[in-house]
Amino acid sequence: MSTGVDHPRARTRTPAPETRARILAVARVAFSRAGFDQVGVRELASAAGVDPAIVVRLFGSKEALFAAVAADAFALEAPFEGPVAGLGLRVARHLCGPKVDPAPDELDEFALLMRSATSPTAAPLLSAALQAGFVEPLAKHLGGKDAPMRAALLTACVLGFATLRVAIGSPPIDAAARARLVERLGATLQACVEPR
Repeated sequence: MSTGVDHPRARTRTPAPETRARILAVARVAFSRAGFDQVGVRELASAAGVDPAIVVRLFGSKEALFAAVAADAFALEAPFEGPVAGLGLRVARHLCGPKVDPAPDELDEFALLMRSATSPTAAPLLSAALQAGFVEPLAKHLGGKDAPMRAALLTACVLGFATLRVAIGSPPIDAAARARLVERLGATLQACVEPR
């Protein structure tokens, strides 16, 4: 028989793994749409259907939850894999392809980066996640002399191009013939990754 009393044993029960996954799913979307500074733990908890104390209990803080989201955001995609020769062209084709908006319930990595990069709290978390999830694996893939620097240069070029094309807009890039754009961008990106 239920008495409605909050039993101490119920308070110490570990939340199910599904609860953690639900909070992460909500946080991915919220941080992508609004950015770190505009999202609160109470808002995330409400959207996930849990008490804010559960969010803190599972993640420790909003910063730790954001770090978990960021850690899942950055990973090498297929164009960055494969032989280093031709990598620039593969990535250029990928970057110059059709613009695809993520589904409303999916993580938008680019939006997450753009909306939180100016936050003094979130920026170092994004930097660490980008370094660990993308730059370091790319450097390992590239190998050779100055691999971390070459990987970071490629990352900077990719993010700069994506910012101009997707976030800000660029009439010359939009008006360029795709084949010519891919050719020029591919050569630029390849120059970043070639060892010298």
